[in-house]
Amino acid sequence: MNAQPQEQQVVTYVEKREITIRSVLNIYGFFAILGFLFGIFTTPLSLNEQLQFVYHTDYLLKGEKLISLLLFLSVSALIYFPVLNMLYKQLNKREETSV
Repeated sequence: MNAQPQEQQVVTYVEKREITIRSVLNIYGFFAILGFLFGIFTTPLSLNEQLQFVYHTDYLLKGEKLISLLLFLSVSALIYFPVLNMLYKQLNKREETSV
């Protein structure tokens, strides 16, 4: 009986990335803004009596209303993300100094 030696395998360990409240809120904010932008085009979509999708172009936002909605969403995003990250950094500094 011939015993053949096994080759040594190299095992690398990868640390799991910690999921923080900051990353969850950043992802939530990204999908919320994306959902509002996507909602501009899906609002005129409805079902009729025969259960067929109907796209009403007369319900689509146009002109000044569309510009005001896009301006609101962009300003909201420009406020939400920096404030969220700034508050999270301040919270971490407070925890580090108190220890």
